[in-house]
Amino acid sequence: MSDKSQRTPPPDSLLAQFTKSTTAGYQPQPQVTASTYSQNTQKPTTTTTTTTTSNQIATKLSNTFQPLASQLIDLKTFKGFKFVTLDGLVIETRDIYDKISGTYQWEMCESQEDRCIDFIRDKCANKRTFFICSGGLGKNIVPKIHELPQVYAIYIYCADVIFHQEWASKFSKIRVVCNDDDKVLLPQLAVDVAQANVDWGNALVKEGNRIAAKGKFEKALTNLTEYAKKPDQNMIHQVIRKLEELK
Repeated sequence: MSDKSQRTPPPDSLLAQFTKSTTAGYQPQPQVTASTYSQNTQKPTTTTTTTTTSNQIATKLSNTFQPLASQLIDLKTFKGFKFVTLDGLVIETRDIYDKISGTYQWEMCESQEDRCIDFIRDKCANKRTFFICSGGLGKNIVPKIHELPQVYAIYIYCADVIFHQEWASKFSKIRVVCNDDDKVLLPQLAVDVAQANVDWGNALVKEGNRIAAKGKFEKALTNLTEYAKKPDQNMIHQVIRKLEELK
């Protein structure tokens, strides 16, 4: 997939709508617990978070991008990751998405909501599914897929951040609502994919598959150091420690 990010999109395209917006910002979805990393332990500690209001958006851009809490993976049923978008345009024009996800095989549903729901429900069972869509489409589809256990993280890329934050704040799996993928969506996606790889690596270590585990930890470290921009440094240290333990 070639990188066409410098091309000027058609005036009526979704990407054109996104890039016309000048209001920078995002709002990570508040969750009951948020994972933070401590240098004194290999397990994530949990802290209670509060809702981020719209006037705090700019402030959040200066903070580190935090991962989701670690989740156990059962290798007997686990079938890997899947990356799905309801708006194929953004993904098709940016190979950075492939680099962060570790695959070029994104499922692009091209605004076909029913097909997208069916795909996530039926084809993504036992997979950790990362889902990206626009605000308008997301408002309709997120309530229909949010409670599916295979849905791991959702990212809303839209022009009107303030408007879409209102409904998005009701769904805990929504990680960002933003109009800037370079500064917000991509770094958060990089961190979340890194955490998912750490979880996978941990499961492989327990199974005794050290070589495969090393590959997952290396992917996590690459995401954190090359694509996350403002990752939690303690998370980086922990991944490095895991790699050292596998030497």
